[in-house]
Amino acid sequence: MEFNKEFLLEKCQFILKEAEKLGATQTEVTISLRNSALTRLANSIIDQNVAEHHANVQTIVYIGKKKGSINVEVLDNDSIKQAIEHAAKIAKISPENKDFKSLPGPQKYSTELSLDDLVSKNTLNATPEQRAEFATLAIDSAHAIDKRVNAVAGAISHIAFENLIMNSLGVEAYEKGTLSNVNLTVLAEDGKEQTAGWSADNRKDFTELHIQEVAEKAARKAADGFGMKYIEPGEYEVILEPAAVGGLMFFMSYFGFSAMMYQDYISFLRDKIGDKLFSEKLSLWDDAFDKRLVYQSLFDDEGFPKSKLEMITKGVVKNLAYDTLTADKDGVKSTGHNAKFRGRSMPFPGQLLIGDGNSNLEEMIAETKNGILVTHFHYQNAVNPTKGIFTGLTRDGAWYVKNGEIQYPLRTLRYTDSVLKFLANIDLIGKYMDLNDTQAKVPPMKLPAFTISGSQKE
Repeated sequence: MEFNKEFLLEKCQFILKEAEKLGATQTEVTISLRNSALTRLANSIIDQNVAEHHANVQTIVYIGKKKGSINVEVLDNDSIKQAIEHAAKIAKISPENKDFKSLPGPQKYSTELSLDDLVSKNTLNATPEQRAEFATLAIDSAHAIDKRVNAVAGAISHIAFENLIMNSLGVEAYEKGTLSNVNLTVLAEDGKEQTAGWSADNRKDFTELHIQEVAEKAARKAADGFGMKYIEPGEYEVILEPAAVGGLMFFMSYFGFSAMMYQDYISFLRDKIGDKLFSEKLSLWDDAFDKRLVYQSLFDDEGFPKSKLEMITKGVVKNLAYDTLTADKDGVKSTGHNAKFRGRSMPFPGQLLIGDGNSNLEEMIAETKNGILVTHFHYQNAVNPTKGIFTGLTRDGAWYVKNGEIQYPLRTLRYTDSVLKFLANIDLIGKYMDLNDTQAKVPPMKLPAFTISGSQKE
């Protein structure tokens, strides 16, 4: 991918001028270009090899306090003009947002990260042949672990991206970057039972993906999954691997630390800022400049500069994540956490870190008398967000641990519990692990009490 900032600048300026002609009082435009490539594995063969060049133009038009927005995936001027006209029409018939004051004005961006820090030349130059070599390595490595391994599935991918955000008040925010991923599910079968194991890794540099380690870890989990048993619902100790911790932190941040959720009386942290709600062992923050994260950025989705956000410090709730709209509503400054996703715009801290400790999975298992080891969760959601109660299912491996030893694998489990309860006490926090199997940078964690609300019987 050849980056072309000047081309994006010209397109953004064109859009701003067209919107002004249509009566827009303020306009924001975001142009994103993506070059992505993926090699998919299924049944231990390369099943698909694709590459995509993708453009997205999002225009938000304000006429006073009325807003209209539209996304198009084309870059020709005639199509863009039609899209702006639609956005303006939407704005004219939309109700006023009384909380809206203004888009952000001109900003200065941190020099802590340079654009070169975000780009890997090895990822830019990655080829289908390299992905095929990685796929072969993954397949061979998984099958070498156990003769019962019968299928390796997943994907090996890389992406180069370029973003420019500009608004009519003078914001001009540009960044580029690269990301790479391997995500594997290994299936094993012994004639009576089928099991699954999972692992993943994310890197900026495609050549640094831990392909063999991911494949071997997923295969071992599959091989160790035979003989699954039922366990009675109830309260258990729980050992969460990093992917499980990262998934929980995503939902906790979304429903707890977003200023929009707080202002809408949805957050479980309402009127609790400054309170000690969690274990002293827990410190959680968002920092887009931290080089331990794979995905870093200079600004949020409205072009406001990112800043480090202390969320929990030694168990004490510190701060909420704000964007311009929610910050104006509370009379504070944006923290640079606007995120536009799932058809909505809201503040959300998505570049999370948890302070690591000195423990490891082996010690956590040894210290467990009656507990469960969890690989990761899926189908998570809020049951009662105002009380921080979430639910989800275990996936790709959970094991019963008794008196310091793994006893046997478990069928799918459902948890239903409140983060205000199960994070109030933490037994152990581990060191960071080698694989980046979640977007957050988090260690494994052992909790003394975690509620399992359901267990698959057959």
